[in-house]
Amino acid sequence: MEKIKNPEWWRQAPFVTYILLTLNIAVFIWMLFVFGTTQSSEALVRAGANFRPFIVHFNEWWRLLTAGFIHIGIEHILMNMVSLYFVGIELEKILGHGRYLVIYLISVLGGNVVSFGLASTGSLSAGASTGIFGLFAAYIVLGRLYPQSYYLRQRGQTFLTLFVINVLMNLFSGTIDNWGHMGGALMGALMTAAIGIKQYHPLTKKQRLLLSISIVLLLILFIFIGIQREF
Repeated sequence: MEKIKNPEWWRQAPFVTYILLTLNIAVFIWMLFVFGTTQSSEALVRAGANFRPFIVHFNEWWRLLTAGFIHIGIEHILMNMVSLYFVGIELEKILGHGRYLVIYLISVLGGNVVSFGLASTGSLSAGASTGIFGLFAAYIVLGRLYPQSYYLRQRGQTFLTLFVINVLMNLFSGTIDNWGHMGGALMGALMTAAIGIKQYHPLTKKQRLLLSISIVLLLILFIFIGIQREF
């Protein structure tokens, strides 16, 4: 009852993160129920994973977004959901629900677009890690944009270290979509720099507009590269 009396409680409640967690888990359960597995190539393709041949030849462009909600096995979804929970609940309070959701979805889309353009032919990818790497990058950028905040500066340094460690650990793995991770981080960084925190933004409107335009141009570029590689 106390929360109902306080109209500000919903601004602090990380309900977008909870919704994202619920969607990912629901899709995982749905795949198990419908396909009996979340690990076979057939099940992943049918569920909506990032698969360039189907995107190009059958115009299934929605895969660039749905792939971010599909996971390959229990270990994959557990690792991603734990990461999303601990990063998301805090970052959502800092950014606000709308900005947080925009950064996450642009990171998912951007990571999958970069993977679409640069991943090896016939590769299949899925997972929320494109969005999670975008959230890592968001913290790094916020630490740079708002150096007067000791908290954001320290969190930015922490997540920069985590980002570098993750990249180095995954660099030589044949089962990790490194292009997706890097693309998600890039788009998350650009989007965070473009919209910042509601209360104050250190960049000019022109700089923010140029950042937004650069996101669109990069998405178009990697889509063009992916299409060309398929023919």
